[in-house]
Amino acid sequence: MPAGDSGNLVPSVVLSRRDLLKRGTGVVFSLTLLPAAGRGDDRLRGHPRRGASVPLNAYVHIATDGTVTICCPSAEMGQGVLTALPVIVAEEMDADWSRVIVTPSPPVGDDYGDPLFINLIFTVASRSVAGYFERLRIFGAQARRTLVHNAARNWNVPVAGLETKMGQVLDPKSGRHMGYGEIAGLPGFDVNAGQADAPELKDPSRFQLIGRDVEPRNLAAKVDGSVRFSIDASLPGMVHAAVIRPPFAGSRIKSIDDRDARKAPGVSGVHRRDETVAVVARTWFEALAAKRAIRVEWQHADVTGSLDSQQILDRSIRDARDTAAPGIPWDGAGDAPGRLAGSHRVIEREYSTEYMYHGGMEPMNATVHVHEDGSRAEIWAGTQAPGYTLDTVARITGIDAANITLHRSLMGGAFGRRSVHAMDFVQDAAWLSAQLRKPVKVIWDREEDFKLAYLRPATGQYLRAAVDESGRVTAWHHRVACEDPVKAHEPLLWEAWQQAPLIGMLGSEHRAEDGSPFDAAYDLPDRLVEYVAVESGIRVYAMRGVGAMPNKFAIESFLDELCAETGSDPLAFRLQLLHRSARAQQVLQKAAEISQWGRRREGRGLGLAYSHYAGSLIACVAEVSTDHRSGQIRVHDVWVVVDCGLVIQPDNLVAQLEGGVIYGLSNALTERITIENGMIMQSNFHDYQMMRISSAPEIHVHTVHSTAPPTGVGEIGTVVAPAALANAFAALTGRRLRRLPFTPEQVRAAASGNEPSGSNRHDPAAG
Repeated sequence: MPAGDSGNLVPSVVLSRRDLLKRGTGVVFSLTLLPAAGRGDDRLRGHPRRGASVPLNAYVHIATDGTVTICCPSAEMGQGVLTALPVIVAEEMDADWSRVIVTPSPPVGDDYGDPLFINLIFTVASRSVAGYFERLRIFGAQARRTLVHNAARNWNVPVAGLETKMGQVLDPKSGRHMGYGEIAGLPGFDVNAGQADAPELKDPSRFQLIGRDVEPRNLAAKVDGSVRFSIDASLPGMVHAAVIRPPFAGSRIKSIDDRDARKAPGVSGVHRRDETVAVVARTWFEALAAKRAIRVEWQHADVTGSLDSQQILDRSIRDARDTAAPGIPWDGAGDAPGRLAGSHRVIEREYSTEYMYHGGMEPMNATVHVHEDGSRAEIWAGTQAPGYTLDTVARITGIDAANITLHRSLMGGAFGRRSVHAMDFVQDAAWLSAQLRKPVKVIWDREEDFKLAYLRPATGQYLRAAVDESGRVTAWHHRVACEDPVKAHEPLLWEAWQQAPLIGMLGSEHRAEDGSPFDAAYDLPDRLVEYVAVESGIRVYAMRGVGAMPNKFAIESFLDELCAETGSDPLAFRLQLLHRSARAQQVLQKAAEISQWGRRREGRGLGLAYSHYAGSLIACVAEVSTDHRSGQIRVHDVWVVVDCGLVIQPDNLVAQLEGGVIYGLSNALTERITIENGMIMQSNFHDYQMMRISSAPEIHVHTVHSTAPPTGVGEIGTVVAPAALANAFAALTGRRLRRLPFTPEQVRAAASGNEPSGSNRHDPAAG
């Protein structure tokens, strides 16, 4: 693929307001037939009692008692979309937020899918608010227009003289007013009234909900503990299952001794298929205890048992460094190879990142009920990709997807893991329920999840840059060696994205992610960014921050190393590279201001990093200290400044950035998966450490005011935090850590001067 062509990977789907509204009318009546979303959901959403419901479009229903029901297409996993997305609709409707309830949208359908993901619902990549913003505004404005036209017809007055406010249509001239519910109950209410023209959208200066903190829809339920996740599903006649999964992908059962398990209390059966053993019991704890009494001998695939993460990482670093072996051009401009060959000063470095685990707190689980006649099924699952979930259960049970109901549930953490195409965590429940014809809940204990975890790919990275006498970068070359998870595990997206490594290479480009020029990217007119494909045999998948986290770690670390070599200030150096963008310079300057960048701290170091990701701009400063004897790095404070366009909910934005920063710091400090002889060596959180609250820094968030359309924030804190941490450590100690995570062994080696140094510079004239 030629350099710069990656922008063609993103499907170009541009719909007018009229197109959206035409599409929305085809499914409105089907929404009234959706079944309830499972036990506990009324309490979860705070449903009041309602009268008859009138569908206005694909996203909005009005009940005659004034209740407004808004469909939310994205999955809720703590990021606040169950509030943020409906707020956009309610804003354009002028709805009374206290009368709004939220329900998940149908799991499939063009009205709810994302064009980037071939019109599937896919809650990933910081896409929810940015991807749905314009669409939801249009549907909200359409609903408002329909209500106003019906009120005007009832009063026999011109539409132009009417106003809306807090769920009412007002006639200032006569003083009359009518609630939305009352209008919906009018005889002859016309859902198509006023739809001849596309609706007018509000000017942002008139927003009453957007840009203000409103009470989240499930806040009370979270506080009192009544909120329901998929793991809380409870159905009449339900049984529980614990499973044994193979230690290697592709392994098959050779022999099994389950005699003791079958005699254990509460156990109703032990079931097996080629790659799974399942114990079914009255309770999950009975099933878990019985499972531990089973002995399984596995037949392993030959190649799997030889896999070693250290060897894969070493090979990736070698391949990245081997410039004689051409990579796949990902981003390029000018003549970087020529400039490098003719330069008298070339600085080069190597960086690497190890495999990592998603680490969601809610164990992987699902409940499936194949009904007694075998013609229908229901699913209770927290899923980021509901279409995949339906397809998986349909394939395993043989039931047509049209006869399967998905009760979309809240998730206690996902970070990409619950979007895997295979939906492996749903398969066991579907298989067992198809046999038993009763509801089956399957929960993986943490050890089973670790065994065959999908991991963030390891990366090997090589960067070199030519610099002139003034310290200015005159050429840039970056090679990323990694395995792109889409190729192995997302066949639909791999083809839709023209077989390009979009996930692995995100963040390495110095342009917009769709391939267009982007002033807020570093100005590197002579550059070459290459992808070096790795095929490891390890199960890898997208994880929060995707490739942008390791790629920005390498880029931002390298920039600071260029500063050290040329005697430049890291802030001034970046400001010069971002001279085309006042927005980018503003976030950097504000971060420097609030962190007091120029003030020295005794025994502490400051590090700076910048990123553009998902359309947003962020600058991050980290303040750290270190204990050389224990090898521990302590992060005391982190300052982040973000320009993400229009902020829908300020408080939730802060929470997203705080969570993203902590996730990124945890990745950088402690999270490491090692594989020996094909087996993942970690098994739970005692040997896969994640950042605890006692180690979390103070995080100071500043947002840049903007009326531009909103852009993504869910991952950008994760993307930038590791690089800021690395640069802070180097500023404090004068030593550089180039491999994530920064283990105590690395830190102690750096303190003693024994850290891997990499190559410093190359003088072509010297040969």
